[in-house]
Amino acid sequence: MQPVASSSPPPSEAMLPPLRFPILTLEERSLTPALGYVFNRKWLEPYESIVSILWKFKTANALPGYALARLMGPRVDPYEGVVPKVEAIDFERLRSTLGLPAKVVRAALLPALQHRPRSESLRYCRRCIAGGYHSALYQIERIAVCPAHSLPLESACRKCGYEAPYLLNVRLLETPYRCANCGARYASKKWSPDRLQPMSWEDRRAITRAYIERGLV
Repeated sequence: MQPVASSSPPPSEAMLPPLRFPILTLEERSLTPALGYVFNRKWLEPYESIVSILWKFKTANALPGYALARLMGPRVDPYEGVVPKVEAIDFERLRSTLGLPAKVVRAALLPALQHRPRSESLRYCRRCIAGGYHSALYQIERIAVCPAHSLPLESACRKCGYEAPYLLNVRLLETPYRCANCGARYASKKWSPDRLQPMSWEDRRAITRAYIERGLV
C-alpha cells in the first residue's frame, strides 16, 4: 500500500539544506545522463585537456568514472581505458555529450605529433591543478615546466610515488585531482564549481603562446 502524498515534507526533511547539484540517472544503453547535467563552458580555460574537462564534468554532476569512460566509445573497455587521441575515441559522441565545440574538444586531446615523445604518465603543474586546470601540452616530454608558472611538471604522487597512466579509464576518471592509488590530493585544494578561481590573463596568454610556438594551434 502506497503512503498518502503530502504537500509538505516531514520536519526532518524540511531541515535539510537544498541540494547543490541534481541527482542524475543514467540511461543504461548509452551510459550518458538521461535527465540533463550541470556544465558551464565558462569553467574551461584555454587548451584544457580532456582529462581536466571530464574531471570538472564528473565533479559537477557526481557521475561515476565508469560512465565517463564509456563516453569514449562502445568498444572501449572502461577499465583498460584508451589514450586520449582523436583517432582512438568516438569523437562525435564525446563532443555532443559535453556540448562543446569540436575545436575545443579537439584541442583537449593529445595532438598528432611526429618525433615528439609523449609522457605515458599524467604530468601536472601543482598550481594549475589547484585551480582545476590541466593541459594536454603538459604531456609532451620536451616540455618540462609549466608555461604559466615556471614550475617543474610533476607526475609522481608526493605521498606514495604512484604515477597515473595517461589513459581515459575508470581509475583515472574516478579520482579527480587526486592520486588514484592512495587518494592524496595533487594540490592543496580541489576544484569546485562554487569556488572558481579563473586563470589570470597573464597565465592564459602564456599557455596560448606555448601552443602557438609549438605549432599545436
